[in-house]
Amino acid sequence: MELLNLNVLSTLCGIAAVTIVAFIRLHWPFRYQYVSVLFKRNPERVMRILDASYRKNKSRSVAMLDKSTGEILAGNFELAENFVAQGLTVCKEHPSLFNRALIHYLFYNLAIAYFYQGKYDNALELAFRVYQRDRSFTNALGVIICAHARMGDLGNALEAYHHLPKKKARMELQLFCMAEIEAASGNFDHAVNHLRKLMTLHYSVTMHLPMSELEKRLQEWTKASTRVG
Repeated sequence: MELLNLNVLSTLCGIAAVTIVAFIRLHWPFRYQYVSVLFKRNPERVMRILDASYRKNKSRSVAMLDKSTGEILAGNFELAENFVAQGLTVCKEHPSLFNRALIHYLFYNLAIAYFYQGKYDNALELAFRVYQRDRSFTNALGVIICAHARMGDLGNALEAYHHLPKKKARMELQLFCMAEIEAASGNFDHAVNHLRKLMTLHYSVTMHLPMSELEKRLQEWTKASTRVG
């Protein structure tokens, strides 16, 4: 009986060890992203960490993902597109389980790059595909909301916004989406107020929002509110 108990204990320990090793191996390539979360108040520091991931991981798909994220935060959207394309090529050439799981994050970054360049149709299509695959991906839903708003489709923008889980979605994302909806509705004062609140929070965690895009919207909507007034 003691031998049987020992064998059961050894089996459980073995399973636990294998599970832990598999978990670490799965998440290890994302260690730079996890570290960057500690510095989310400092987008420049985040960009340096993501660039370090690119240099360390070299030609791996996660390197292209992190580099594209960094370029979006820097406002270099065409460069971000190029790195996404390289990442997708790596995933296609090496279709491992890890790379297949990473593809929709690359497509999300591509949707973001399209959105900030004004390619709202393309951004909407990609974000919708990503969100269909993972309904917990609230930032992808954010792209859908904001793209609809930018295209003047307020009905679908509001409908998508109602699907945003208010208890789970970050306040930064809710503020940005509401700002886009209010601006599309012509309520520029409200849109500006939402942006000012957003600027006091961790704005960069919302759709990789660059400060340049935030300032551009603030300037445009402030002028628009003055003209309306």
